[in-house]
Amino acid sequence: MKISVERLPECKARLTADVPADAANKERKGIVAAYAAQAKLPGFRPGKIPSSVVEKKFGSEIDGELKDRLARQAYAEAREKENLEILGIAKVEKDEFEADGSFHMEVEVVTEPEVEIKNYKEIPVEVVKSEITDEMIDGFITNMRKQKAEPVDCDRASAAGDIVVVNYTASLDGEPLADKLEEEAGPLASGEDHWIELPEDGEEPREFIPGLAAGAVGMAPGDTRTIEAEFPEDFPIEAITGKTVSYEVTANTVKERELPALDEEFAKGMGLESVEAMREAVSAQYEQQQGNMRNEIIDNQILGYLNEEATFELPQHIVFNETQRQVNEMVQRGYQQGVAHEEIEANQEQLMESAETQAKNNVKTMFILDQIAESEGIQVTEEETTQRIVQMAAQQQRPVKKFARELRDSNKFGEVRQDILISKTIEFLRENATITEVDPPEEKEEEDKA
Repeated sequence: MKISVERLPECKARLTADVPADAANKERKGIVAAYAAQAKLPGFRPGKIPSSVVEKKFGSEIDGELKDRLARQAYAEAREKENLEILGIAKVEKDEFEADGSFHMEVEVVTEPEVEIKNYKEIPVEVVKSEITDEMIDGFITNMRKQKAEPVDCDRASAAGDIVVVNYTASLDGEPLADKLEEEAGPLASGEDHWIELPEDGEEPREFIPGLAAGAVGMAPGDTRTIEAEFPEDFPIEAITGKTVSYEVTANTVKERELPALDEEFAKGMGLESVEAMREAVSAQYEQQQGNMRNEIIDNQILGYLNEEATFELPQHIVFNETQRQVNEMVQRGYQQGVAHEEIEANQEQLMESAETQAKNNVKTMFILDQIAESEGIQVTEEETTQRIVQMAAQQQRPVKKFARELRDSNKFGEVRQDILISKTIEFLRENATITEVDPPEEKEEEDKA
C-alpha cells in the first residue's frame, strides 16, 4: 500500500492511499469466502455456494466491506508510518476501484494537534498558609448548638437572634389594609401571635412583610410601635405593589434561644461519643475542606501555566461540540437559577462568546494532559474503572450492575476512563509542582508595617 499525507491547517490532513490490485483482490476473496460460508441461498447447500454466485448476490455489500477494510488498513499504516493520529473523518473525497482492480482513496481527516510540552514538572505555585484554630472549631460547634436551641421567654428588649411574638394590623393611606385586599391576603393585613425571627448579624431576614424584622429589634413585651413596610415593584399583589404600608405592631413576648449544654449528651445526639470526639470530627472536616480548596488552587495555577506555555492549533469540530455542550450547560444553569427565557435570548451573543472561550480552554487542557499522561506512561486500570463506576452508582443510589450496563450501552466507559486519566495526570503534576506557601494578605500587611 502506498500512503501519502498532506498536513492541512486546523488539525486536518489529506490522506491518499493506493492499494495494488493483488492486495485488494486478496482481501476481496477473504470477504467472499466468509459470505459463502454463512449465506443461505435456495438450491445451494450451506458452504457450497460458488464465489461467482456470492459476488453477484452480495456485490454491493462486499464492495462496501472491502472499502471499509482497506480504509482501516490505510489509517493504521498512516498512524504507524506517518505518525498520523486520526480523530475523525472530515470528508471522503474519493474511494473507488480502478479498472485493474486496484483501490484509490483520498480522505480529509481530523487529526490530533501536535502538542509539545517540555516543562511540566516543578511548575511554580503559590498557596496561602492556612490553619485550623480553636476559634473556628468553637464557632462551628456554636452554630450546631444554635440549630438545636429552644426558645424561652425573657423579660427584656429583643436583640439579634431573638424571636418576637407580636400582634399587628396594617393600614394604607389611612385606611385598614384589610378593606383593600382579597380575603386570601389576610396575613398581610393583620395577624396575632405572629413569630418574628430576628436574624443574626450578617444574616438575611426570613419575612413576607419587608422590614418587619428590622423594625421589631429593641421591642420589649408590651411595646407598641409603627413600622413602615415598603413593598417592591414586582410584588404579586397589585393593591400594595410599590407602596408603603403602615403596620402597628405590639410585642406580646420576647423569646431568646437557649443553647443546649455542650456536654456528652449533646455530642451523642450528634452521633459522637464525647465533646472531644466532636471537636476532632469538626477539625477533620475543616482539614478536608482546606485540603480540597488547596488542591483546587494548585490545580488552577498548574493548568493556567500549561495553557499559557503551550501553543498549538485545536480541532475545530471538537471545539464546536464542546462549545455547544457549554452553551447547553449555561442555559440549563440559568433556568435553574430562575433566569427568564427572554433574558437568555437577549444575551445569546455574550453567552456564545463565553461558551466558546471556555470550550477552547477545556479542549486545549484535555490535549495537554493527554500528552503528559502519554509521556509519563500514566494509564487507567480496569480495577480503577470498576471502582469509579461503583462510586458513581452509590452516589446516584443505583444498582451497580444496572448502572454499569447503561454506561456500556451508551458507550460511556471511555468517558469514565478519560476522567480518571485526567485526575491521575493532574495529581501527578500537583505532586511534582514547586509549591510556595505565603502569608495571608492581612498578616503580610501587618508585618510590613511593623
